[in-house]
Amino acid sequence: MKYRTTPAILAMICAFALCGFTAPQPKRTPPPAVPPIPLSTVSATLKISGDNLVAMLNERTKTQLAKVEGQDINCVIQKCQLNLFATRTGAITGHPTGSGMALKLPFALHAQLAFNSKYLKTGGDAVAQGEADATTQLKLGKDWRMDAHTEGEVHLSNANLNLGPLKMSVTELWNNNADQLSTPIFKAIDKRIAAAFRLRGQAEKMWRRLQQPTRIGKNPDTWLVMAPQRLQVTPLKTEDGALVVSLAAEVRARAVVGSEPATPSTFAKLPPPATLDTPSNSFEAAVPVTLTYPDAARLAMEQLKKNPLRAAGINLDIDKMRILPSGNDLVVQTHFCIANKWDFTHLLDSCGDVYLRGTPRFEAHSGKLAIANLHYDVASQNLMLRLTRALAGDAFSKALEPHLVFDESRQIARLKAGIANALAKPQGRGILLSGHISSFGDPKLSWTKDGFLALLTAKGTVSADLNLKQPL
Repeated sequence: MKYRTTPAILAMICAFALCGFTAPQPKRTPPPAVPPIPLSTVSATLKISGDNLVAMLNERTKTQLAKVEGQDINCVIQKCQLNLFATRTGAITGHPTGSGMALKLPFALHAQLAFNSKYLKTGGDAVAQGEADATTQLKLGKDWRMDAHTEGEVHLSNANLNLGPLKMSVTELWNNNADQLSTPIFKAIDKRIAAAFRLRGQAEKMWRRLQQPTRIGKNPDTWLVMAPQRLQVTPLKTEDGALVVSLAAEVRARAVVGSEPATPSTFAKLPPPATLDTPSNSFEAAVPVTLTYPDAARLAMEQLKKNPLRAAGINLDIDKMRILPSGNDLVVQTHFCIANKWDFTHLLDSCGDVYLRGTPRFEAHSGKLAIANLHYDVASQNLMLRLTRALAGDAFSKALEPHLVFDESRQIARLKAGIANALAKPQGRGILLSGHISSFGDPKLSWTKDGFLALLTAKGTVSADLNLKQPL
């Protein structure tokens, strides 16, 4: 069928020829806010066996167990001054119980007493064998340091102690001053056991590790970034002959595609521990599938070069395209020319800008992003838009819409496989992160000032392994 142009349209084209038609900028509102990143948990379980703890106590108390010098105590009729030395005579034995340890400590006691009164000045000494049955319970303080509290009983052989005319047994002396004399031994136990649990150092390592990006994929490069919010800890408990404590960090995890995110120059300070009732390592990470507006426009232009646009029998030569965000939709700015077959010189081509609006759409089953429901932005109408509507009506927007579909299925598949495979292998140095991704949720579409954003949620478990072989 031979192409014809009506006299009215021909006159309009001639009137508009040789002119560039600018249009007023469309009205735009800020793009929607990015959906919040869900809270996740990265957990670590720390264990110290009872055998290791007892071995450490034996190693660090080889000689003197406790020492008292110049202590005032009750000596039947008045105060005496006591020097006391307690030395281990055998191996400490014990086992975990509750939030601490039950211990037996065999020791030798050397006591020196000085009795000084108006009528009598004398002194004496005695050596006795003893055993302390003690129970130590541990509690974590706000500064991440362990507070140990030991209680128990001390049993002594019935050695005699002579102070001039005064005679008494060491056991009697001890019983009359149990709080004063047992305390040094129990404090020594407190100090040694609390020193075995360097939990603050491990917590700081974990807290810093979570602030550093972890590579979880290649082609494209993908990084897991976790913003830790707080660190929780369970009370110590006994489990299978060991003292066990679980750490759980709440993080907001997201995947970043592209170059490696910068590691903070200054790490966030370790917060005080929060109480954790039940350990968990449930994990969710927001994985973004992004397409910038310039890249989307470039892809659309590549399609248009392969399949030039034709609407209502008219060739529309689009040479420029921009995609602009708005609050409820996207604006597509096109610049094109309407050519006439009979004008081989193209001197009478009509060129200008036309703005259209469309709604972002995402098909979860196909992985395709699209700008749908494309229509003219009448508020930015100019002469070029009037000409386009006169010549092609709505055919232009309907013909352009198929070129604004972008297949992201391969990128999504690569991200899913890369993240799942990377987390299955321990990542990092010192503190290893590893996990299992059980499922990926359907992407939720949004858009920002820079481009399309489809967020899919990776769900599973992620744990931190401190790789401890020695006591904490």
